[in-house]
Amino acid sequence: MAAIDLTRLDRQIDHLAALYHDPAAFQAELHTVFSFYHRYSHRKQKETISKTFMRNYDMPDKVLPHIEARLKPLSLQHPDEALTLADQLWQDQYYESRELATTLVGNLPISHHEQALAVIERWLQEPLDRAVANAIIANASRRIQIEAPVSWKSLILKLLDSGRVQEQKMGLLALAEMIPNSHTDELPGFLAIVREYLVSPESAFDKYLQLVIEALSKKTQQETAYLLREVISDSYDARVGRRIRHYLDFFDEPTKTRILGAIKNQVILPVTQTNGNNSA
Repeated sequence: MAAIDLTRLDRQIDHLAALYHDPAAFQAELHTVFSFYHRYSHRKQKETISKTFMRNYDMPDKVLPHIEARLKPLSLQHPDEALTLADQLWQDQYYESRELATTLVGNLPISHHEQALAVIERWLQEPLDRAVANAIIANASRRIQIEAPVSWKSLILKLLDSGRVQEQKMGLLALAEMIPNSHTDELPGFLAIVREYLVSPESAFDKYLQLVIEALSKKTQQETAYLLREVISDSYDARVGRRIRHYLDFFDEPTKTRILGAIKNQVILPVTQTNGNNSA
């Protein structure tokens, strides 16, 4: 892999930063920089596995983080312009532009956290590439999670309670990220939320719910296992047991055995058919 000339990259970033007040020009120049480093490393495509399904550049790993770090003062010194710029980059078809948009929002001063939350909520309502969703939660909410955690938790609960599948999926994803740093007294509330999703017939939640269960099992294994066994005991739907089977590897062997025993002993009622004609 060819070495990057950081002095040249810094000059390119300085020129880029000077265009912060003109989002369209900034976006065009950003692609010029990305294009310069595209395939710079001369890696064969088969040697790399893209983390996104969006269009993306094949650049050395340090290029985008260096750009993000050097542009941090933009968000701090010109927050309103940074929000406008983030909106422009969000419309881009390339992953790197969207990731930079999330970083610009994440670096806003805490005085702008309400505006940042509104942007995050709007973004999370859209159908998203998984890598982009992860970038929103990890990057765009970074300062809010540290300096306004109550506001961040409120947004997550709002998403989970929205009744809209896309927002609920993103709420679960954000919840999984929040659990490791949460306080012990918050866990009963999280377990109560999880119960509703464990018995949901909606399969679209499964991969996100699995992340939450994994996080909970690391934070409070016995309480999480107790919840799973309780849900199995209270449910007569075979789908619940099948769903929980995917979580067995998150637990130690004795706990896994107890959960598996609950699944095997689950009482399954036959599905009743509705009499008469049914419409779609």
